Amino acid sequence: VADSIEKGTEHEDEYMISEKELLVYSIREAAANNLKRFAEEFGPEWAMQHLVPQVLDMVTNPHYLHRMMVLRAISLMAPVMGSEITCSKFLPVVAEASKDRVPNVKFNVAKLLQSLIPIVDQSCLVDLSEDPDVDVRYFANQALRSIDDAAAAQS
Repeated sequence: VADSIEKGTEHEDEYMISEKELLVYSIREAAANNLKRFAEEFGPEWAMQHLVPQVLDMVTNPHYLHRMMVLRAISLMAPVMGSEITCSKFLPVVAEASKDRVPNVKFNVAKLLQSLIPIVDQSCLVDLSEDPDVDVRYFANQALRSIDDAAAAQS
């Protein structure tokens, strides 16, 4: 009987942990969506002054989930912020995140880069393909290749 009670408690503990993790994820996702809504409501200039610096500062947070939420916020805010801000502010942060020690962060970088291709104009990518940072050059060239491949597929 004691074993079954103990196992029931372990199961309940696992369930509670899962529920807490889901709740925390939901809160982070809602926060990222709110950042996008604020940027839409108040405009890119306001967001650059009041939101973007704080969001980008979190990319160095020791907790990998915080770093992943920065990437999520970038993915949601980039279409609102436009090509110039995405190129000058977001892409360098994304390139730096590509060096993260956590594979899941790097995986999210790859997904994010795919979503940024329609936002980033080609001239920005050409400039970034000549950046001093090897990772920035690599990802800029990858994006340029994706654009070329998409254009070739449409021909």
